[in-house]
Amino acid sequence: MKKIYWIFSALLLPFSNFAQTEKDTMTVDITNIEVIKKATSIASESLRIVTTLTRNEIQEMPVQSINDLLDYLPGIDVRSRGTNGVQADMTMRGGTFDQVIILLNGVNITDPQTGHQNLDIPIDLSIIDRIEILQGTSMNVFGLSAFSGAINIVTGTQKDNKISVGLTGGSNGYFAPHASITASNEKWSVAASASTNQSSGYIENTDFNYTNVYVQTKYKSSKAGDFSFQLGGQNKEFGANSFYSTKYPNQFEKDKTILSSLQWDKNIGKINLSASGFYRTHYDEFQLFRDKSIAPSWYKNANYHISQLSGANCKIATYSRIGKSTIGIEARNEHIVSNVLGDPLESPKNIPFAKEDSVFFTYEKNRLNINYFGEQTFLFGKFTASLGFSGNYNTMFNSNVCGGGNLSYRLSRNSRIYTNINTALRLPTFTDMYYKSATQLANPDLQPEKSLTMELGTQGNSENFSYRASAYYRIGKDIIDWAKKADDEVWQSMNIDNVNALGTEISLQYRFDSFLKQIGTTYAFCKLNKESGELISKYALDYLRNTFTITIDHTIYKNWGANWQFSVQDRIGNYIDTNDNVTDYKPFSLLDLQTYWNNDNTKIFLEASNILGTKYFDYGGIEQPGLQVRVGINVQFGL
Repeated sequence: MKKIYWIFSALLLPFSNFAQTEKDTMTVDITNIEVIKKATSIASESLRIVTTLTRNEIQEMPVQSINDLLDYLPGIDVRSRGTNGVQADMTMRGGTFDQVIILLNGVNITDPQTGHQNLDIPIDLSIIDRIEILQGTSMNVFGLSAFSGAINIVTGTQKDNKISVGLTGGSNGYFAPHASITASNEKWSVAASASTNQSSGYIENTDFNYTNVYVQTKYKSSKAGDFSFQLGGQNKEFGANSFYSTKYPNQFEKDKTILSSLQWDKNIGKINLSASGFYRTHYDEFQLFRDKSIAPSWYKNANYHISQLSGANCKIATYSRIGKSTIGIEARNEHIVSNVLGDPLESPKNIPFAKEDSVFFTYEKNRLNINYFGEQTFLFGKFTASLGFSGNYNTMFNSNVCGGGNLSYRLSRNSRIYTNINTALRLPTFTDMYYKSATQLANPDLQPEKSLTMELGTQGNSENFSYRASAYYRIGKDIIDWAKKADDEVWQSMNIDNVNALGTEISLQYRFDSFLKQIGTTYAFCKLNKESGELISKYALDYLRNTFTITIDHTIYKNWGANWQFSVQDRIGNYIDTNDNVTDYKPFSLLDLQTYWNNDNTKIFLEASNILGTKYFDYGGIEQPGLQVRVGINVQFGL
């Protein structure tokens, strides 16, 4: 308890240069306050910390995928199995990869089959305008909130009329052309992109090839309201060397994703109405043996799954002199057909795209969610507060309700402190409940995960300096994990009684008007109170304890500059290596660089990742690549 007290107390120390900039009195006209957030924003920043990566920040970082980009942020753990966005699991604050919600322009596209596929998003970095990261829960995300956090990827806000084309190439046959277009007038706007990424792989059976296509159109009408439509598709194939078991390095996977949504937003006086309909389908083919000639006799065929997510929601927000009132409801249907997951079918179904004629879909499962929430925000002088609840009726798990409250105090015009307490719940995925293979056995009687999270934080900014700091304590009950004893062959899914998390996150940034443009640093600490004991944990008890990053952006000469990213990671947990030995994770450090030349229309860059040649493991016994070098050019043309 003393550690919790000192961590929380330290965050209350005010930054005096920020607090003194506020005048003693301030007149506030509630009608001029943006109490309804931007349509695609993930949550209000007045009551919690929402980290935002801007378009310029994204383009200057030495990364080629959303996965690599997010790995630099405090409290986020992106565990890559392959390079350049092939597949990765994203966790927050010591949670698991299934506990994070993924949104694209405010639409929840989280995969109901497994969190392994949450980052199968059919967009290229070049078309992203910003990425918003919410640590912890939020009432105004439909459903029972994000369990440990949420990511919102935003596109289509650029008003430039232009065409962008680019080409990147590098180590291990990496080849990645892309093109995008944005165009708009007073009523219409369109943003579209297409890209492909391929590589021969850094070691045997790590080759990949995937293509993304995405289009978004918007229409604004003073009478009818604002409409936004998005449609995207991804086709991906990759060698999955030891992805799910080091005993079988010859794994292979094919994924196809299609998603779409139609959103509507309308202001009528002090009332905001919004609604959306959405659809996502994901095809997954997993081969334990890519080369059938080396497969043992017990291996019959690949695993095939098609998951479908569809639904619609609506939300009403009204605001007055005391604050904002919001209610919302969503119907969300989750369906899967598979030869592994679900309940037995009465008659088999054909599998589209399958090359094996003798295999059929033999299992199916469907569950309907009715999600709802209500929240009241209050504004009293320098205080902002909110109370809310969110609930879910699920055809498998009946009804569950969560609630929470948030409070913030404005220290100055540019700084504040906040505290909140929220409960959350996560339903098991179809994989959690039904997956079975030579190395895994699921439990169909799993119960939903539950949590109570308390958080205290502060943030502020001036002309050159900004800071963010927070501390949290999460009490987790019935946490779902895959675990086994060291001498067992099979991993089993189970509810762990209680897993509590204590942590803190600090971010500092200073901007210069000189050769050194800016320097930023982040630190995140997390400790779980549950040890694995005689069990080897695959996910829930395997987490980042300490993460430190430092970013330096500087000019070299005129239009020539460089961006350095240095990080240190210290992971708790162990894994079974290729020699069947139980091995503890070891701390490691990484250094990445992007050096670039650009003008108004052209950018030429050289990137180098893992410059130090560090040998490290993000997950299990899958060794990550050493030094990787990429060269690229991006060119823009006005329309």
